[in-house]
Amino acid sequence: MQHSSSKGLAKCALCGAQESQPGTFPMVVGVGRVCLNDGMTRVKCGACGNEVKLITSARLQGKTLCLADYMKEVEKYRQHIVKNFDEDAEPAISILERAYKQAPDGYTLLAVRRGRNSTHLWEAEYEKTEIFEMRCS
Repeated sequence: MQHSSSKGLAKCALCGAQESQPGTFPMVVGVGRVCLNDGMTRVKCGACGNEVKLITSARLQGKTLCLADYMKEVEKYRQHIVKNFDEDAEPAISILERAYKQAPDGYTLLAVRRGRNSTHLWEAEYEKTEIFEMRCS
């Protein structure tokens, strides 16, 4: 949920009501600006089935999702992921092995390197496999 940054008056995406002051209608991702009356209506999450208020939901690819499931879905579309490992907690050789074997589903390991300005942190960088294969073909 976000508030308006525009100086003009917004209209509710559902009922068409116009706001009395700029910035009073919250933004619902995938829906648009909604009045508080419509924002308080209950909707069902398409993933977990929980009922949430419209202003605490988002629409993605035609599905209404609670914010927790929305974040999970958005995460699936990230092209790059960086995981951090601490050499103080485990030896470097085991970090290299774990970075390779525990790659997130659908991602390819690109690099394992020292973290910036660090003497004990390691970063494992992953890229979506489809993108990696497209670049390498």
